[in-house]
Amino acid sequence: MFKMGSKSAVLLMLLGAAAGSLAVTNASANSNVDILVNKININNLFNVNTVYTGGIGVTENNNGISIYNRFQTYKIKRSLKVTNEYKHKTATLPKGSVVTGYNDGQGNLVNIDNTTLSIKNQSRVRKLGNWHYSYPSVKENNGAANKYVRNTAFSYNSLASVPMLSVKTSKAQVDGATSELPFISVTADKKLVYHKTGQTFRATSYAKISKVKRTHSMITYYLNRRTSGVTTKKVKVGKHYRYRVSLKLAGSFQSGYNGDRGAYNLNVKNGKQVFFLPIDINSPVESQLDLITGYETVSAHDKKISAAYVQGLY
Repeated sequence: MFKMGSKSAVLLMLLGAAAGSLAVTNASANSNVDILVNKININNLFNVNTVYTGGIGVTENNNGISIYNRFQTYKIKRSLKVTNEYKHKTATLPKGSVVTGYNDGQGNLVNIDNTTLSIKNQSRVRKLGNWHYSYPSVKENNGAANKYVRNTAFSYNSLASVPMLSVKTSKAQVDGATSELPFISVTADKKLVYHKTGQTFRATSYAKISKVKRTHSMITYYLNRRTSGVTTKKVKVGKHYRYRVSLKLAGSFQSGYNGDRGAYNLNVKNGKQVFFLPIDINSPVESQLDLITGYETVSAHDKKISAAYVQGLY
């Protein structure tokens, strides 16, 4: 029988101790990430994907944080012709439509999130193909000149409340899984919509939201009927029975690719069901999480402005 020498035994003991220390460090970092995440006001949820004004990546060249968010909501004052990314087909959104999209800084929409369009407008853009986004046919379209300012089940402080939350499964551990997984969204006409796959933006099922209740930690929707993909509880509201859906932040996880760690993701709990939201790689929120985990280096400049931004989400 092989007998381990004293030097080998000591080396293995040191390696084991180092591995144990690393596990404790990682566990501690993950715990601190969750503490930060769970402080966020859930009504600010999609503000976590506001980005720096500089290019992709955290660098000294970033001079601030963008005032525009791809989940900003607007009400268009005139009809808007949209197309898919290949510009093969077009559809028209009528005057008065409420949309979610990115502002070019000049009052023009760069894109439109199909998943948050009203059910009627989703039908209009369906012929463009199963695309997540539609694109205005004309660059100078004035579509982002007027923010949608009503606080509703759909929008809060001119930001879509739930544009896309993917169902958390084992596939969620891989970056980019949202393109395959089922997801929910809340539409401009205040419907909670379930989509069976990330590649299909035609609603699988939906229900009207008759009431919404917001607190710091939870968004609660009351549906007029049950719908697929969400956990509901039947409750009496006034003289009517409604189906209650509660969404609450519940920590985070880091996905990856080929064994490497990648995007940070926020868990959103709905009863026994869990959804998740990936954080943009150019977000100041990611900078703060990197400071905790040490996964990426964060410049002194971005440490300061990202800290102030994240505190504003609490």
